[in-house]
Amino acid sequence: MSDLPLRLGNYQLVRLLAQGGMADIYLARQVGLERLVAVKVLSAQRAADPESAALFMDEARLVGMLSHANLAAVHEVASEGGVHYLAMEYVHGADLRELLAAAQKSHTPIPYEAACAIILAAAAGLDHAHRRCGPDGRPLHLVHRDVSLSNIMVAHDGAVKVIDFGIARSQVSSHHTNPGIVRGKASYMSPEQCVGEDVDLRTDVFALGVVLYELTTGRRCFAGNNDFERMLAVVQGLYVPPGELFADFPVALARVIETALAPDPTKRFASCAAMIEALARACEVEGWQASAASVAQLMAQLFGTQAPIAELAEPTVVSQPVLQTRPLRRLARGTQSDLCEACERAIDEAPTRGRRSLSRFWSPLAA
Repeated sequence: MSDLPLRLGNYQLVRLLAQGGMADIYLARQVGLERLVAVKVLSAQRAADPESAALFMDEARLVGMLSHANLAAVHEVASEGGVHYLAMEYVHGADLRELLAAAQKSHTPIPYEAACAIILAAAAGLDHAHRRCGPDGRPLHLVHRDVSLSNIMVAHDGAVKVIDFGIARSQVSSHHTNPGIVRGKASYMSPEQCVGEDVDLRTDVFALGVVLYELTTGRRCFAGNNDFERMLAVVQGLYVPPGELFADFPVALARVIETALAPDPTKRFASCAAMIEALARACEVEGWQASAASVAQLMAQLFGTQAPIAELAEPTVVSQPVLQTRPLRRLARGTQSDLCEACERAIDEAPTRGRRSLSRFWSPLAA
């Protein structure tokens, strides 16, 4: 990091936000437009590796083809002085692991309607990605493959953004994972992904089901002492149904989770759109107002009044290296995609051992 300039192209680096083995993410100010962006910089070591460079460029190219309110947009991809970087939309908020960590710390339950609103929005963004066609009009067949708590961001105004398409697969990818190579986070991969089989959009449906389970129960869905045990639990469908955790868990919501987590992809929702329809019906049955307002209310409760986004760009960096002004996000265990990882204060994979609860009070039904 000491060799990184304080400015890349039109972007003045302000502070380091996240750090991983493959790339670092900085808050930056776009000169001229004076807007804040997130700049993802491929590490020098990875830049020298053709596979890593191809994955990085694929992400930029793929996300550049997408345009949806629930996907973080890519503004520019470039290389300067041997440094590969992409500038993308900055989300003023927290990822879901940070959100759950804040809930644990403050003993704040996650309302069902807020959890459903988050999943409905994330599913809408993924559905757009799944349906997107290339310039030639042919479907991209894009699959994220790394949907997880750390790759869904929630802004303080209630907006939800899916991020990090770093290991996404599509028809236009220049690099394709070899058969048998497994990429993703063990606790969120679909059974077919765990065993290295071909995957389609239903693998993202499965991962959304895992995230919905964890938001609404406050427990790890697929537990284990290591990645092998977690992947084995996924393949065998070994998780505790929500209704067994909480007797009064909403039946309609439990059915959505059960369908999304079906080990057989033919028995899952056929698309994110189908999952959205089922989840919306469950909300209607329960009388939940699953809206951005409910998410914003939760964020205010967890994080309080936030400084205006413009204040984040106050000049705090005037020398090399870029200063750390907040705890860095760090690489989570069980992943080969480390472009945007959980906050140091967030829950690591270790608490999954022995099916330990993430925290009972995360659930609206906790005692």
